[in-house]
Amino acid sequence: MKKGLVVTSLVVAGILFSACSSSQSNLSYENNLTQKLCDEQFFNEKLKEVKDDDDTIYVGLNSGLIAKNCGNFKTSNEFFDLVEESYKEDVDLQSVGTKGAKAVASTLINEGAVDYEGSLYERIMLNSYKGINFMNLGDFENARVEFNRALMRQDKAKEYFAAEIEKNRQELEKQQKSQNYEENIGKNTKTIEGKYEHLWEEFDTTKDFINPYATYLASVFFYMDRDYIKAQNLFREVAIINPNNEEIQQQAEFFENSNKDGNKIFVVYENGFGIAKDEFKLNLPFIFDKKAITASVALQTLKPREYSYPFLSINDKQTSDFVVLDNIVATEFKLNMPTMITKALLQTITKTTLNAVVAKNDATGGYLALASSLFTMATTSADVRYWNGLPKGVSVVMLDNNGEIEIKAPDGTHLYQATLNKNKSALVIVRSFNPSNPINVNIIQR
Repeated sequence: MKKGLVVTSLVVAGILFSACSSSQSNLSYENNLTQKLCDEQFFNEKLKEVKDDDDTIYVGLNSGLIAKNCGNFKTSNEFFDLVEESYKEDVDLQSVGTKGAKAVASTLINEGAVDYEGSLYERIMLNSYKGINFMNLGDFENARVEFNRALMRQDKAKEYFAAEIEKNRQELEKQQKSQNYEENIGKNTKTIEGKYEHLWEEFDTTKDFINPYATYLASVFFYMDRDYIKAQNLFREVAIINPNNEEIQQQAEFFENSNKDGNKIFVVYENGFGIAKDEFKLNLPFIFDKKAITASVALQTLKPREYSYPFLSINDKQTSDFVVLDNIVATEFKLNMPTMITKALLQTITKTTLNAVVAKNDATGGYLALASSLFTMATTSADVRYWNGLPKGVSVVMLDNNGEIEIKAPDGTHLYQATLNKNKSALVIVRSFNPSNPINVNIIQR
């Protein structure tokens, strides 16, 4: 009875850390967004989880975006503030001991066994969305702080990735000294990299990490905050990146003379669901005690999702494609891929080695060896957590403010109409997850 309990306990523990729960959580957050479920009890429960340090970054990012989509900007920033504090305390400044404990947990179980640490592109969007929330609350002073933080994170991106590339190189050198390196890591790494080749055909990845959307939002903010010089300088960066985009070049000309022209409507269309994370598994050969065995390796992959409407008509003028955020996500994923592959291989090597030791010294008649094997199967999964709800792409258009705004689908279907104060500028953020759900429109005037 006790032997059976050991088997059951280990398998259940493994399942608890499997990728299934993360996938279900991703789907739950996505449904809350598309159905626009704005239940106060949901926010209270999620705030408690975040304050109890229960996967703060993952829960906080997703819950904060749901609150933002509901127009609950104060609660949204409460989540985002806690996430940013967690970035600082639990990621950037975590102790060597904590990092070591996380490394052990992620190696013995999987990456999903430790708290989610987020991605760089998510940090940049976090500060941009906090800035938008503060604008909605009429707090342009704190909005300025957040947009400056987003720009600072973007400036440090190259430095960050240079450090990551160096860390990857050092890890590779370390592993090259290990026994059976070529068979267990070298050859298997090449096999895995070959499985990703088709993925890069779908994205336009670059060596330079930059998010033009964050820069665009900051430009519009500083214009609306009447800091015309800073708005001009920032928008020049946007224009340089998009030399052939007629809409962006027209807006660039406006920004160069923005203190002379009348009030404008800046429409930002956040289109579709951004890239999702998924997993795939490979059976690969390894050498242990001079014997060849086959073991399963679980890896992350990217799963592109669909756009919503290809464009929107705003006062009979079409939005113009501006940035594909999927490409930014793919760029960071590609830069981090060497580390991810090495970690996945080391997890498999560690678990397989433990299984071999357990089997060799099992005095329970095979029960412990079976439990160890089942635990390995249950915990061989990739971490598929991510920030749900970020857009796949962004398109923009600038209009004269004539006191009204009308939004239509490409087929002419009326989607939204509102009256504006034509004596103020307006930032209009339109969010469409898919054509089956109503669009969400957020209007900020100043």
